[in-house]
Amino acid sequence: MLGLFRRAKQPRALPEDELARRLLAPGYRCACCNEVLDAANAVRLRPIGWPHPPAPEPEDALERSGDVITERYARRGRDMLVRAHLPIPVQGTEGHVFLSVWANLSLGDFARFRSAQGRGDADRLGDLFAWLYSRVPASTGPVLTKGLLVPVSEGGMPVYWITDPKHPLHAAQLDGGMSAGDILALYEDLGAADLVGHLRA
Repeated sequence: MLGLFRRAKQPRALPEDELARRLLAPGYRCACCNEVLDAANAVRLRPIGWPHPPAPEPEDALERSGDVITERYARRGRDMLVRAHLPIPVQGTEGHVFLSVWANLSLGDFARFRSAQGRGDADRLGDLFAWLYSRVPASTGPVLTKGLLVPVSEGGMPVYWITDPKHPLHAAQLDGGMSAGDILALYEDLGAADLVGHLRA
């Protein structure tokens, strides 16, 4: 009878270096289910104010009117959005995780960026001012955040750098990053609790 009242066994706490290894390994195989994970690139956020965006459409859907989302671009009302990687260094390593976020460009910069992406020379545009259009952290992050969209060559996904020093991730991006444990807590806040469970198994 006494066994019924015993506390459930708590999962063992993993050292930070092991969490970091699992977080950054592109082919990490989960210990509990053998699933292969790419946790550093797994978190994809939706645009602010769009709780249930439709499945991505082909890119030429942008030519029609109304709200539309593709793999790389979106239009929400009058806002023109670009999907970007928001890098966060993992403390104690040379690696980064990359949150997939949305950035809002002006109409002119959006047209210039999309055209240059098609040619493969968007990196020649230089840094573009853009508002972060995903809420990070989801529970406490500000709705409007200033930043820079940095294009990369050969049509690769651009990188987003937060420039507002009041944003909770500004210092993490620039000054040494976050611990693996804190990044997993951020993943949970962003709705990736299942992924975190695999990494901690």
